[in-house]
Amino acid sequence: MGFANAKPNAIALAALGLRDGENLLELGCGPGHALQALLRDPHLKRAIGLDWSETMLARAARRNQPALETGRLALVRGDFASLPFDDGSADAVLAVNVVYFMTRAAVGEARRVLRPGGRLVLYATHGSAMRRWPFAGRHSHRLFDRKRLTALLAEAGFARDRIRIDDVDAGFGVSGLLAVATKETASAHQPECCAEEGDEIDEDGRSRCCCAQPSSARNASKAKYLIA
Repeated sequence: MGFANAKPNAIALAALGLRDGENLLELGCGPGHALQALLRDPHLKRAIGLDWSETMLARAARRNQPALETGRLALVRGDFASLPFDDGSADAVLAVNVVYFMTRAAVGEARRVLRPGGRLVLYATHGSAMRRWPFAGRHSHRLFDRKRLTALLAEAGFARDRIRIDDVDAGFGVSGLLAVATKETASAHQPECCAEEGDEIDEDGRSRCCCAQPSSARNASKAKYLIA
């Protein structure tokens, strides 16, 4: 899987455009390949990798032990939909090949932890490619095209004029989507529609939901820990 993610990781990291002294959160850090590449960038001040799998976190810790020891990296076990971080605490959020498992509330959490002007960089394999893979159908993954991915980001609170999605070549003949969504500096924007967790997006790109308040609450009972 690390080999298959190599090009998507490289594409997403190039889009980050890290600047001096920035802090980054990676959602679904897995075994830590992207974190390893990020930590080579001298602009990065500190990174946090979050995953639910203890096995993946242990592998990421082994791969990036020197950065853990210096405090430049932290690894946290947590849930995408209830991030154990303060509002506006990250300059950038990275999410490669994990949006298939993210609800609107989870993307809203990524937006919440971004500072004003911060960006979410997200890669997803195009749904047209994933439909051909028996392990990645609608039974287990949310599938995306440009319209559906734009809708999810907008419903999570990102202004549509601050969302950019490009078609990219992910290698091995696979097409992908690279999204960069920037959190607006003004706080007036609200999500167009706030889906309940587990709601699906219709074929026209809108979620089946009634409007509700944006989710910003964190569930303190969620299991999480820091690997130092």
